[in-house]
Amino acid sequence: MRRSPDNHLPRSEAPSWWRDAIFYEADLRWFADSDGDGVGDLDGVRERLGYLELLGVDALWLTSVPMTGAGPSVTDPHEAGAVLESFEFLAEEAHDCDLRLMIDVGVDIAELRQARSREELAETLRFWMERGADGVRITPTASHSAPEESMPAADAVTEISDLIRSTVEEYPERVVAALAEKDRSGGWHLEFHPGMADVTFDAEKLREVISHGLAEAESLGTRPTWMTADHGRPRQVTHHGGGDKGTARARAMALVTLALPGAVRVDSGEELALPDNPLSTRVPMPWEAATVPPLLTEQWARLTVEAQLEDPVSTLSLYREALEARRTHAEGDTVEWYGAPAGCFAFRRGGSLVCAVNTSEEPVPLPPGEVLLSSGPLMQEHLPPDTAAWLV
Repeated sequence: MRRSPDNHLPRSEAPSWWRDAIFYEADLRWFADSDGDGVGDLDGVRERLGYLELLGVDALWLTSVPMTGAGPSVTDPHEAGAVLESFEFLAEEAHDCDLRLMIDVGVDIAELRQARSREELAETLRFWMERGADGVRITPTASHSAPEESMPAADAVTEISDLIRSTVEEYPERVVAALAEKDRSGGWHLEFHPGMADVTFDAEKLREVISHGLAEAESLGTRPTWMTADHGRPRQVTHHGGGDKGTARARAMALVTLALPGAVRVDSGEELALPDNPLSTRVPMPWEAATVPPLLTEQWARLTVEAQLEDPVSTLSLYREALEARRTHAEGDTVEWYGAPAGCFAFRRGGSLVCAVNTSEEPVPLPPGEVLLSSGPLMQEHLPPDTAAWLV
């Protein structure tokens, strides 16, 4: 296959842990319940750290951490209350498991026109860094409804971004992240690109999204960060049609995303190939059959962690294998595109790993190399439809 010109990523003189990290995002309310009240809590998360170790992720990203009177996000350290002790225990045990811990911090950009709302923000960031947080995602709040005249000027926004980043960088190896579609300031270490979550299962469109994400990260001077789902979007299985076809495509998308340079954010439940459900946008993490809501028991019984953990062909096993292989084979910051049949593409990450995907309706020949991993069964030397493979 012929190669097209390389896409190079920004170089870093001192690579940090987050540059190629796998972030596991979990909504605290739905992840793990330690006291049986039906609502997830920090102690429940602490009890499931072994699962995250087994999965092979690098960082736990907690959203919706409850604060007394402060809503769903960690915003006011003075209202931490009883949560603080549990948070510190969680941070300590996560670090013992070689896991980093990230949290959300809501920032009302309009209010930050005042020097005192900025001092308070810096104080909040320092508070959580000193209690074990390894980084924050900046989540803009309220600014969408604020009068235009109350919004700070562009240079003030840059000043605020600099304040946030410089404050966090007072603590070694801490990171600031944001969602690229909401904040294109270029002031963060990581900016999440939602294109992989929204794109249809089409080779040409996928390649466009990947190329755009790499180019945008380079222009902003940030590290590309990929995601295939979040709480405001359909899960991958549902997004790609549901049923067996949706599952096959979601598994293929996982391999494509995990082969790319940069950090990756995995939404909890994606590693189980969970679909959306008719009850709500989210239901509790299905650890065992007993934790599955009754209306979903028949559909989700085979999707629980318990059911998938020892199944070598489950989606959970695929993620575990892919995350391990990524560490040993997916190196380097270059992406080399290869010529491929219509409805397919292949790229080489760095100097070794090749990822190929078939979005057409017919099997296609595999690229040269030894197959390391595939999202579904192969057909001798051919890649079936709705399937991706890694080769070395």
